[in-house]
Amino acid sequence: MGSFANESFNRLDPEKQDRILKAAIAEFAERGYELANTNHIARSANISVGSVFHYFNTKENLFLYIVQYGSAMIEEYAGKVVDDETLSVAQKIERLLRLAVKSSREETTLTRLYHEMSSIGNQELMSKLPRSLELFTAERYVKMLEEGQKKGEVRPELDARLAAFSMDNIFVSLQFAYACDYYRIRFQLYNHSEIDKEEYDEKVISETFQFLKRALLVADTNERG
Repeated sequence: MGSFANESFNRLDPEKQDRILKAAIAEFAERGYELANTNHIARSANISVGSVFHYFNTKENLFLYIVQYGSAMIEEYAGKVVDDETLSVAQKIERLLRLAVKSSREETTLTRLYHEMSSIGNQELMSKLPRSLELFTAERYVKMLEEGQKKGEVRPELDARLAAFSMDNIFVSLQFAYACDYYRIRFQLYNHSEIDKEEYDEKVISETFQFLKRALLVADTNERG
């Protein structure tokens, strides 16, 4: 994955790799890039701090590797939905919503890390990634809506790129609402204090799905979805 990890890390057994990555994700997500401490990461992963720098030459390389790791997960899960030609656009949107909620619950620290990465404002650091974290989903979502327009599923008057941008903003905000304190508070203020509980997931998904269907899809597709 990229060139941020040394070959010594790639040779580790999967269990040890996973332990190191989870420790790094937790540290960066909770403390931010600048305050993240490699000694804490090493201690949590049960390795020496020297080993951290043996596997990743710098803290920056470790952070960028983690960002790529999270990006790869997004690509894998979202890609399976968007590229499934047996699904209608409505079905894809619903599955992407379910994925957003499910991933935020199961990968809370990774979602927090994504929020940290998108908020740090360090353009020099992020420019060292081989391509934008957003590029994969942007291209796929635009293509999904453009193909939906050709098939008569998506409203033809929409600018597919702006529509995809707005749709993705809803997905991202929903993810943050379940994983990040500020967004969770906003989520609760607009609804009620229990809205982020699992028992309300179906209501949240259903209401958001109906909103997106009416915004993006033609009327007869809305009825079928």
